[in-house]
This record gives sequence, structure tokens and C-alpha cells, in this order.
Amino acid sequence: MIAQPALAQASQKQTTQAQTDAASGRAQAPVTNSEIIVTAQFRSQKLQDTPLAITALDAQLLQARNLNKLSDIGEQAPNVVIKPAGSAYGPATQIFIRGIGQADTNFALEPGVGVYIDDVYYSTVFGSVFDLVDVDRIEILRGPQGTLAGKNSIGGSLKLFSRKPDNEMSGSIEANLGSFDRKGIRGSLNLPIIEDKLAVRLAGVARYSDGYVTSYDYGCLNPGSGVPSVRTSKSCKIGSEGGQEYYGLRGSLRWTPSSDVSVTLTGDVSNDKSEPAASVVTHIESRGRSFLSGTPFDSRFVTAGTYRNYATYDNSGGNYVTRTGQVLTLPAGGISLQRNNDLVDWGLSGVVDWTITDGLSLKSITAYREYHGIFNNDADETPFGMQLVSNDFRHRQFSQELRLSGASFDRHLEWTVGGFYFKSRDITGGRVFFPSNFDTLLYDPAHSRSQSVFAHGTLHVTDRLNVTAGIRYSNERKTYTFNREDPATGAPPPALAAIDGVTGEAKNKRVDYKINADYHLNDDVMVYAQWSTGFRSGGINPRPFYSNQVVSFDPEALDAYELGVKSELFDRALTLNASVFLNKYRNILIQNRNPYVNPNIPIDENPFSPTYNPSAGTAPAYVIANGGTADLKGFEIETRIKPLAGLDIDASLSYLDFKYTSISAAAASGGITLDSRREFMPKWKWNIGVQYEFDLGDHGSLTPRFDVLFQDDIYTGSVSSEFNSISDYTLANAQLTWKSPERDIDVSLAVSNLFNKYYYLNKFETVAASGTALGQPGRPREWQLVVRHRF
Repeated sequence: MIAQPALAQASQKQTTQAQTDAASGRAQAPVTNSEIIVTAQFRSQKLQDTPLAITALDAQLLQARNLNKLSDIGEQAPNVVIKPAGSAYGPATQIFIRGIGQADTNFALEPGVGVYIDDVYYSTVFGSVFDLVDVDRIEILRGPQGTLAGKNSIGGSLKLFSRKPDNEMSGSIEANLGSFDRKGIRGSLNLPIIEDKLAVRLAGVARYSDGYVTSYDYGCLNPGSGVPSVRTSKSCKIGSEGGQEYYGLRGSLRWTPSSDVSVTLTGDVSNDKSEPAASVVTHIESRGRSFLSGTPFDSRFVTAGTYRNYATYDNSGGNYVTRTGQVLTLPAGGISLQRNNDLVDWGLSGVVDWTITDGLSLKSITAYREYHGIFNNDADETPFGMQLVSNDFRHRQFSQELRLSGASFDRHLEWTVGGFYFKSRDITGGRVFFPSNFDTLLYDPAHSRSQSVFAHGTLHVTDRLNVTAGIRYSNERKTYTFNREDPATGAPPPALAAIDGVTGEAKNKRVDYKINADYHLNDDVMVYAQWSTGFRSGGINPRPFYSNQVVSFDPEALDAYELGVKSELFDRALTLNASVFLNKYRNILIQNRNPYVNPNIPIDENPFSPTYNPSAGTAPAYVIANGGTADLKGFEIETRIKPLAGLDIDASLSYLDFKYTSISAAAASGGITLDSRREFMPKWKWNIGVQYEFDLGDHGSLTPRFDVLFQDDIYTGSVSSEFNSISDYTLANAQLTWKSPERDIDVSLAVSNLFNKYYYLNKFETVAASGTALGQPGRPREWQLVVRHRF
């Protein structure tokens, strides 16, 4: 029998030895960059052996850089801009790669960047508010991806891969708190049920934070101004914007009936109850605009440079009187909206992997997804409430993809052939509260269908030379029907009757190609050259006022030429990748203001604004059109350096130069010139991160990290204007992380926007319609404390 003290000594000795081994492992760790495996070409490859412009972030890098939301990822990748959408567009993320993307969330429009989670395509910009919980890795592919993904993606693809169930009992739990009453919890649990046969993995997240832009009652702050107060308490504060409340749960079951077959079933659900995106008024064009109860609509409501606004989400304070004396009557009793930005999202998917023979495999990806969003918008963010919008968006989609992959000729040829089918049904509903005969209910169903076949193969010519080719045929169709109803009468409003019941249709057939050659100069350096084509589907202009604005537009297309190099030098202590490219656009898509339906009506006779007169037949519609041809050239550099044990430096630099080579009549009529720039396209963008891990022996390790990022000035609209211009900015973030000796517990203190820089993420300009320009300020300086435990 062994005495208890002896057992304690033995246990202590084992623990001490484990701690010593862990510390020794840290001290003797090789000064090399870790390898990341990607599946960008339908097969597992090392990132450095993949001849594509691709940024990959694994779970370790995501945690080290404190990246938790999709919008955080854009800071880390060259020529990638990812922003949370402004309040007018609801719960969404705007993603641009090499200047190609989509800001508008209307279902009539296709995204320029394909978003995938576990190879399932997410077809709309609306609803793309994913939390990065239990993510295995993220791949950002730049350039056309038509032959490499389920759906044609003209700008590139953003692919998220979650961790799969396995045969090890494991899990993690994380809790955080911080500024603006931030609090959250996330975790995962892997449960093997039948050894080597059946396993389940669960992951969940809940997070909350208060809004960082405060809405004040202007009438309360300025008694006697003529602006009525709408407050319901003693405080002049009536709300906030930018607050977050998000809940998500995902479960996966992996069944492996044999060594050749695996089936993974995944279900997920999320409920986003966040506030509308933060907005401030950056400009008011008062000429010809209305008065409210005798108070002029002017710069007194501009709040640029602050974290405040006077949005009431209410228009019950009084009638509007234009400068010509016309009274625009309000609905009886006025309207008051809640500050909703809600989204309920759920989906199911099934993935079957079957290894038929040693050189042949089949993959099936079947998925269904549905979401419903209700979001309200005070379009002018002032006490006037001139345009209140209540949106009700619904989306359903089904997709099926089959891939047959093989290796032939003694594995000198690796190939994949496949097919993709997709269909969706969408409803754009809601009500636009406008003090005029444009007050209307919307119910616009849209149907989309896409069918395609593709082939992709790599020929290993020699041990160093590989040639890759791909082809894709796409057949797509989309319809969009406009339904308009007067809330008071149930009939179409007179000013909108011409488009009620009108259906627009767009059909597209397209063949895309890719040719790529890569050559390994030695074991450490690879160069490649590529030509590829891509397109974005045509569609229907989604926001007409009159039937002659129900127009379709042609697909946007491009040819992309690229040269690149990938290298691992000094025994993999330095990773350096670079690419240069030229994109040649045809039928480039623009969002063009088309207010002058009847050019014979003089501006001074339009009573509400210089471009708005329902009785005369003019309205400031925004029309999607083909803008002409253009060239885009640029380069990207990414590097990661480990000059000595514990020190890790990562950086990227990118450049874009866009130039119209011709413009269409539609583009010219809306103010676009050959010198106009593209939206969300910074010329220069760079970031650098530095961290050093201090070994504390038996006390674990301590790692400070410092990040700096720069984004050049951008425009947020097709027409470059002072109202949608965002100045360049530089931001700094800092983080201090302690890890336990066993590496199973870590505690991080992070500060974002360290120097409290005031900057804008987004701008939304409606000067022609409501006379306002809005800005979405970035979050101010915030701190966050995070505790994690892995088991």
C-alpha cells in the first residue's frame, strides 16, 4: 500500500516534469512558420504549393489577432475590404476583393465575391453577419473563381471551414467582457459516440454590447426651437445605434460507416437582435428642402465628427412645408418605428465523401438555407423623419453540388469534374413612409436559378512544372416582380401604379476559362502565371419609380492576368508571397442616379427637391446599369517573418489603380467620367503585426502583440463625390496574452483603436432625394478581457 504523501509526491513530480517539458518545447521550438493546408483546388495542398493569390488564416492566427467577426478579416488580407453594411442595408457585410464586390443588399443583385461556409454557397449580401466561432481556417481567394467554386465568383471567394467532429473528446470555453457593457461567451464540444464511427461536435456563441452612437431628442435639448420633443422619459437620450446582440448554435454529426465513406450532417441557427448600424449626419443640402413646424432643415442637424445623432425614427411631430409652400401631409397620427436590425437565420447541409478507388472519389454537397430579416431605417437621421423605411426581407435557397475527382496516368494528371445547381426564392417587403403620394407597401418576390458544369485539372509535366486548366459553363435566370400598395386604400399609389405587377427578367449563359502554369525554381521558391475569366450575372433594376425604369442590365465580365511568386526562405523563417495582376472589364456594373425622367421640367418647379416631383414624372431613382469598360492593375505582397524564437512579424501591402477606358451613355448621364473611381477601392492598403512570446518557465508565457493598419481614401458610390468620400486612416490595436504552462488556459487583454481615431467605415449619400449624407463612424477605442480554456 502506498501512502498518500507518496502519491502526492509522485503526482507533483509528474506535473513538474510535464511543465518542464512544455517549457522546454517552447524554448526549443523551431524558428519556422507553420504550414497551412488549403483545399482551394479541390484537393489538400500546402498553402505555399498552391499557385493562386490566396490568404489563409488558421484558428491559431485568428485567436492571436483577436479576429471574431467576418468584418474583422478584411484588416489582415491585401486588396480586401470587408465592412459592416450601413443602416440602410440592414444586417449584412459588404465584401470587396480587388475592388469587386456589392454594397447593395437587394435580392435583385448578385454579390461580386462568393462566400462559402463548409463549401456551401451563401448567395446574398443580406444576412452575411457570421460569427467566427469554432473555425478551423479561412481562405480568401483573389481573382475570378468560376472553375474553382460552386458559383461563378468574379472578384474572388471567401471560404470559412468549421472544425469537424473527430474521435477525440475535446472542447473549449471562452468568456469576455469590455467597453460598452460588452459581454459574451462562446464554446465548443466534441463528443465521440462510437469509436471511429460516429462523433458529434457542438459550437455556440452569445455576445452583447451597447451602442456607441447615442440618439438625442433635438426638441428636448433645444426647447423653443420649433422641433417637437418625442421623448418618453426625463432623459433627452432616446436610443442608440451600433449595439450588438447575437446568438448562434451549430451542431455537426459525422458518420464513418467504412474507411471509404464519411457523411457529415450540419445544422445551424442564429438570432441577431442588434441595433441598426451607427450613423451620423455628415451633410445637409438645405436648398429647396422642407421645413418642420417652422424649423429649417439645415446644418443644425449635422453631427459629423461625434458619436451622436438626432434620429427619432418618428415623423409624428408635424407637417412638412416645402419652400414653395406646398404641404406634404403625414399619415394619420404619424409613424414611429423601433430600432430593429433583426435577422433569424438557419440552415441544414449534408456532405458525403466517398473514396471509390485509390484514384477516384466523389463528393456531394447538399444544403438548404433560410433567413428572415426585419430592419428599420431613419433615412435622414434627423428629427424630420422625412423618409422612414421598414424592411421585411425573406430568403430561401437550395443548392446541390457534385464533384468527381481523380488521378490518372500514374497520378501525373489530377482532375475534378462537377456540376452545381442552385435556386432561391426571395421576398423584398416592407413599407416606405414618405410624406407624399409615395407612401407605399412593398411586396417584391424574386426567383433565381443557376445551373453549371465545370472541369478542372492539373498536369504534373515534371517534378517542378505543373500546368492547370479549367472550364465552366453557367446558365442562369432571374425574375423580379414589383408590387406596390397604398396603405390607406389598398390600391397602388397613383405615382407608382405604372410599375405595380410588372415583372423584370434576366437570363445569362456564359463559358469561363482558366489557364495556369507554375514552376518550382527550387524547393523554396515557386513562380506562376495565370489567365482567367469571370462574370457577374445580369439582373433587374430593383428600385424604379416608373415603368421605364424597370430595366435589365447585362452581365459584368472580365479577363484577369496574373503573375505571382511564393517563397519560404532561410529554413522557412521567412515566408514571402507576391502577385501582380491586370483586370480588363467589360460592361462594368454601376449604380447610377437617374433622377431626370422628364428633362423638360425645370428644377425650380420641382417642389420637394431639385430632382423630385411626383406630379411632373421625375424621381431620384437609383438604376443599376452597365457603365462601360475599364482596366484595373495592382499588386499584393504578404510576408511572415520569425527572425528568432518567440518573435513573429506578419505584414501585407497592396495597391490598386483603376481607370475607365470608356463609359456608356447611362454612366455619363449620371455623372460618371473617365476619371471617376470605383467604390470601396483604396489605392494603398497595408498592415503589420508584431508579437513576442516571453517564456515564463513554470508560469507559462506572456505575449504582447501590436498591430497597425492603413487604408487609403475611398468612395462608397459609383459617382465619386464629396458626400461619399472617406479619408484615409491609420488604426492601431494592442493585445497582451498570458498562456498557462500546459497551454490549455489563456487570458488576453485587448485594446482596439488604441489611439481613439475617429474615422468612417461607410457613407451613404442621398443628397438628391432627402438632402442628406450619412456616415457610419468606426468604433471608438475599446478594451476587452478574454479568458479561454481548452480541454
